[in-house]
Amino acid sequence: IATGHVVVGELMGQDTAKERSVFGETPNLAARLQALAQPNQLIIDPVTKRLVGHEFEFGDLGAVSLKGFDTPVQAWQVLSIRVSASRFESYRASHLTNFVGREQELSLLLGRWREAVGGEGQVMLLCGEAGIGKSRMTRSFCDRLADERCQTIQFQCSPYHANTALYPAINFLRQAAGIAGQDSAEEQLNKLEAMMTESGIENQDTVSLLADLLSIRGDHRYPALTVSSEKRKDMTLEALVQYLQGLADRCPVLFIMEDAHWLDPTTLDLMARIIDRVRQMRVLLLMTFRPEFKPVWADYSHVTSLTLSRLPRRQSAELVVAITGEKALPPEVQQAILAKADGIPLYIEALTENVLESGLLTEKNDEFSVKASLTELPIPDSLHALLMERVDRLGSAKDIAQTGAAIGREFTYELLQATLEVPDSELKNALDLFVASGLVFQEGEIPLATYHFKHALVQDAAYSTLPKKPRRALHARIAKTLERRFAERVKMEPELLAYHYEQAGLADPAVAYWDRAARRDAERSANIEALNHFNRALELLKELPEGSERNALELELLLARGAPLLSVQGYASDDMEHNYRRAKELLQEHSDSVHQFRASWGLWVFHMFRGQLANARGLAEDLLALAHREQSSDLLVEAHRFVGTTYFYLGRFDEARTHLLTAKSLYEPNQHRAHALLYGQDPGITARILLARTLWILG
Repeated sequence: IATGHVVVGELMGQDTAKERSVFGETPNLAARLQALAQPNQLIIDPVTKRLVGHEFEFGDLGAVSLKGFDTPVQAWQVLSIRVSASRFESYRASHLTNFVGREQELSLLLGRWREAVGGEGQVMLLCGEAGIGKSRMTRSFCDRLADERCQTIQFQCSPYHANTALYPAINFLRQAAGIAGQDSAEEQLNKLEAMMTESGIENQDTVSLLADLLSIRGDHRYPALTVSSEKRKDMTLEALVQYLQGLADRCPVLFIMEDAHWLDPTTLDLMARIIDRVRQMRVLLLMTFRPEFKPVWADYSHVTSLTLSRLPRRQSAELVVAITGEKALPPEVQQAILAKADGIPLYIEALTENVLESGLLTEKNDEFSVKASLTELPIPDSLHALLMERVDRLGSAKDIAQTGAAIGREFTYELLQATLEVPDSELKNALDLFVASGLVFQEGEIPLATYHFKHALVQDAAYSTLPKKPRRALHARIAKTLERRFAERVKMEPELLAYHYEQAGLADPAVAYWDRAARRDAERSANIEALNHFNRALELLKELPEGSERNALELELLLARGAPLLSVQGYASDDMEHNYRRAKELLQEHSDSVHQFRASWGLWVFHMFRGQLANARGLAEDLLALAHREQSSDLLVEAHRFVGTTYFYLGRFDEARTHLLTAKSLYEPNQHRAHALLYGQDPGITARILLARTLWILG
């Protein structure tokens, strides 16, 4: 009736009297659908319909509202059996793809590499569904280049950092420079300088920009660059391009961008720059991604698109034989594996390993035989179910797998040990078992080891075995461990704390950390990321108790959100009006004057660019009156600019000149340049530009 994840646990009783119960959303959904059905009627959910493929005829009952579910659920009535040639055909009818081998794709990659080595840079877009072998293809290609003189850059995207500006670049640079968390600011900068020198880059501004990107603070050998945040972002992206160019001038570069479907917007901007200019570099950029990512560069002459299809049966069988160590499985077992895996390499590997670990095969000479009937062999109905089964068999290592999965796609020994607080010997034994299972890879030696899940689907499977309440408690423990033991990482990645606190159901600290992440992004002009983080904070804010404290926090978030919102959606967007109208609603009679000023400014700029000049004039004059009452140069320089701008567009040029000249005279660069972060523009530059136009019109 309904298909999904459940947790089976013992509820009560002892020994043989113990009762088992099933927990989760799926049993509730099944019960509701069953209650909905009439006698002799079968109603199923969309997941079950997808799993039974084309074996039955269905009637669409539409989306139905069910008790206990926030949104309506699509329901289907099973009408009759559909005649088809075989169960395999019916199950996979909607998933058939053209079967191709992998040597042809590798040959194409090698050909593009030769062109890059010859000085004509290339881009390869490698697309494929989850588990199809994109990472394996990349590793195989790297193996082919093992004896060549070349440099490899690897950017790894992460679903947890899809809104962390330049996360793949930051991660790579820290690893490439050998920067460790315990290094002092001086040591970190020394390592960065050494890497830049080795890459042929000696420009001080480049090193300063990359040090800022890596959050290296406290060493004053490079003076701070006095440029706007937008200019700093542009210079940082250019510095990264120059770093790539410096490497390519010395030797050919293989630049791997893994899992581009999780790219953050600023790294996407970086990729666009690189792809525009890579033609003149000795670089092959290999970008892997799932089909939902739609690259805009596919039609460029130096860009080649390659989609990996599922393996044909012959090659699937070869993969099975390779996994069994060239020992033959019973034909009926191999056929069952091939039929179930349907050409997905990860599924083939996992199924074969599962059967080998089942204990139901007997090994003799160069082949296996089955001890029991085929029906007893562990061949689950889906890849997810199979991976969950393998996680369940980890025994003492299962807690490690669950904790690691909650931390992320990769996790360090140090964080794992601090979170679990178990004896080192016990943790090491469990990790050895986990690594031996093949579900996770170890990089480095304990205590500096880092562990990587074999695939995102493995991490998902391990994570899904956690019931809701223990899962929340685990995320809370991870967040508090990060705060207590890893302050430098928290400073660099506040969104990581925000994620864990949110998953723990602790909205208050989650909002605070989303806010910190958003403000950091806004300072770097990573406006899309900043806006996404502000939106997340505002959404979570609804979970806090109503009252003056929540209102004050919402007001702060809305006002800080204004500048990135303006940059992303424009001055006259509906969201701009909603943002600042809501801010005005939250303002109390005795609210801070700066808050009042910024909320009114948002509405002024909205009306200005909607061409509603009468409304804009009234707001601008109110802002000037408020600034005079406060006698604040910060407010006066902006208010005179607003009034002057409004009068200019009203055609009142003499009055516009008066106010723009006043704004110009009040402007102090060191004091007012930072206003660009609050109001989207530098008031001194904007006033001068509009003043020049006014004076030209006046003759």
